[in-house]
Amino acid sequence: MTDPKPLGLSDFFALEAGEYLERLDGIVSRPDATTYGEELVRMARALRGSALMANQQPIARTAAGLEALARAVREGRRAWDEATKLLATRAVDDLKVFVRRVGNWTEADTMKADALGAQLDQLAGRSSG
Repeated sequence: MTDPKPLGLSDFFALEAGEYLERLDGIVSRPDATTYGEELVRMARALRGSALMANQQPIARTAAGLEALARAVREGRRAWDEATKLLATRAVDDLKVFVRRVGNWTEADTMKADALGAQLDQLAGRSSG
């Protein structure tokens, strides 16, 4: 019998990020997501931190945009309207795809992640750097 291959950093990242994204998915799909503003911010921040620790910079930038949007909603600077909900839902869905693609990441993925992060920043009312 052979020993199973040990999990690498990207495997741990995928597991951890997957848990955060499932929680985020549950929040953004709710019509009353503003009542979960603190958890929305916390989960987006945790996802960003996990991506940074795993050296997944494009995913971290997108998560930072989601975190900025979550803060804007929590602080009442951005309404949880249809446009906000749609973009937040798309961001979570795209982040799930990004996490699955970590092992096969391309420059096109980086461009898509950066564009989404900038769009989230803009909706949150902050300029992206």
